[in-house]
Amino acid sequence: MTARFVKITVLTLVCFAFVVPAKANWLGDVWRSIVRDTKRRHCWPEPFVCPDRHDVRAPLALMVNNGWRIQNMLADHHFVEGTGELTEAGRRKVRWVLTEAPAERRIIYVHKAEEAKLTAERVDNTQKLAAKLSNGEDRPPLVLETGVPARGWPAAEVDLINRKFEATTPDPRLPKPQNDTGE
Repeated sequence: MTARFVKITVLTLVCFAFVVPAKANWLGDVWRSIVRDTKRRHCWPEPFVCPDRHDVRAPLALMVNNGWRIQNMLADHHFVEGTGELTEAGRRKVRWVLTEAPAERRIIYVHKAEEAKLTAERVDNTQKLAAKLSNGEDRPPLVLETGVPARGWPAAEVDLINRKFEATTPDPRLPKPQNDTGE
């Protein structure tokens, strides 16, 4: 059995010697490859942890960016209907973005109107106000168009709903006092 194993090993090495291209140090290359693969196995999870972490965090980063886009977006109710002029709520929102939002998130998004001309007016008016409020900073804040649907609604509608809710609330009443006899 041992002689058979030796014959097969010798035959394999002879075949391998003829198959391997004639390189000056092919045995050294094979040995370095074995050493490299062994070292990789010993530090196994580390080379793959960073790409895996990136792949896990990428959707979360996308969600955060989309959240900031919605938070900093000027929708239809931030503009006077039919024009590109900002309402008081729109001016306050621009002021908030420029003063309260983190510096890396100070981008103002303008919801696209049905007409391109109206959208251009909205962006232009927003850029003018942002430049005015930025107090001569070297770089005015970025104002971009977006097609993301707006989630907000006018404060007048919210106020009307709250007033109607409060109007239907019954007056508070205490229960009638009971006698000691339980009547």
